Amino acid sequence: MRPYLRYCRVILAILGLSLPSTYAKEYVVGIEDINYYPHYDFTGEQPRGYFFELMQLFSQKSGHQFKFQKLPVKRLYVAAKGEVDLVYPDNPRWQQYLYASYPKTFSEPVIHTLGSTMVRPENRHIPVARVKYLAVIHGFAPSKWLELKKIYSFNIVDVQDVPAALGLVLKKRADAAVVEYNVAQAYLAAHQKTDELVAGEQLPFTDVPFLLSTVNHPELITEFNQFLNSEHAAIQALKDKFALIEEKPNFSEITIPIAAH
Repeated sequence: MRPYLRYCRVILAILGLSLPSTYAKEYVVGIEDINYYPHYDFTGEQPRGYFFELMQLFSQKSGHQFKFQKLPVKRLYVAAKGEVDLVYPDNPRWQQYLYASYPKTFSEPVIHTLGSTMVRPENRHIPVARVKYLAVIHGFAPSKWLELKKIYSFNIVDVQDVPAALGLVLKKRADAAVVEYNVAQAYLAAHQKTDELVAGEQLPFTDVPFLLSTVNHPELITEFNQFLNSEHAAIQALKDKFALIEEKPNFSEITIPIAAH
């Protein structure tokens, strides 16, 4: 019976319909226990951000219910085998840096993120060779910087979260911080520091797709992918709501709206 129901779910998803609520299920989504707004923030009493509202929309369309379990970054990927049903964010490129590596099914891109290196304005043209201290959020593995570490002698400063990473640069205790561009812009705007940090123009800047993954529910990823394709307009409206950009900006003339808290 289960294969038949899975087949029906896929067919109905293609048609933009959903299975009766009798077949709807509840899933646990593992999420990083950090404030990564506007992408996601599950650290407070009320979850917020693009991914949370995206999953609410998917719930409305599919009938499934989703609970969110926030976990430390490294533990999140270990929990994928049994503690949670889904993991976000994930990406197969990250496997080489993780302790736990299980066969997974990955979704299509939920969003493209911009891995920027934030510096003080006077250092906007600083080359890698002049970076001595680089702030990196605990559990994150900036691949381009890790490759550069084999050539250059900068020190990686492990920090707890986004405020700590950007704070070190603001206080001149680090030369640069690896923080996603949209996240950095939202944090700086919320603290009236919009012009106090910029993306280093000669430092690594990466396009990293955030994907939803599962070890045990590949059929749900199939359904989720159909949702991403069929609800393109509604999903773009959510990205616009949170002022999320997915392409590297032209640093010479930046006029980017900031998502309000």
